[in-house]
Amino acid sequence: MNSFIRRVVVVAALTGCGAVGVSWVLAAGSDPVRSPRPTEAGDCGPMPDQAELRGLLADLMRAWVPPRSEPSALPDPASRGAKLLSTHCAQCHGLPDPKAYSGNEWPRVLDRMALRVTAIGSRRCQLLKLTVPTAEEHKTILDYLKRHAFEPLNAGPSVPLEGKGGLAFLTFCSQCHDLPHPRQHLVSEWPKVVDRMQDYAYFVGRRMITDAEKEAITEFLKSKGR
Repeated sequence: MNSFIRRVVVVAALTGCGAVGVSWVLAAGSDPVRSPRPTEAGDCGPMPDQAELRGLLADLMRAWVPPRSEPSALPDPASRGAKLLSTHCAQCHGLPDPKAYSGNEWPRVLDRMALRVTAIGSRRCQLLKLTVPTAEEHKTILDYLKRHAFEPLNAGPSVPLEGKGGLAFLTFCSQCHDLPHPRQHLVSEWPKVVDRMQDYAYFVGRRMITDAEKEAITEFLKSKGR
């Protein structure tokens, strides 16, 4: 199976198509096979290699969750929250950065992830074997993410959204999440952050910023950053 077809199959199987009773079987070196819902638990056909499937899914999710190579990159890596995040959330994609969302947004994001994990785990033929966090573990992960979430603009020192950069920042960056306070990053870090957000906007189908808007946003954030 070529890489493009394999990507289509994984996305279909793990993000939606399986929910309507269709299972996709990945057989090494073959085309995807559409099979009816099995009548017996063991009637699932050949299962894909788990390590290969996890690697493929992490690659597909790269735009949404940039990969982290080591759990030590997380804040307070020895805490139980960080360890649970590494155990459960890294099953499908890279380790999420707690600063990807504000504390107000993480409950919604984590609930969405919990629904996906539950949906995958409830299918009779599970392409991806997942460990589902308990209710207590879910709360611990959420508390950890909220504790290390990014500081929203309205929670820190007042920053006037002035000039073309401030207006573009307000218009573009609020498409996907709360507006972050510019002091969240060093001046030297903001250009890479803006680049990453531009890539994310492309993958999720949001409005792309022009080169002029990108430059204005970056300069605005650098002028207010640490």
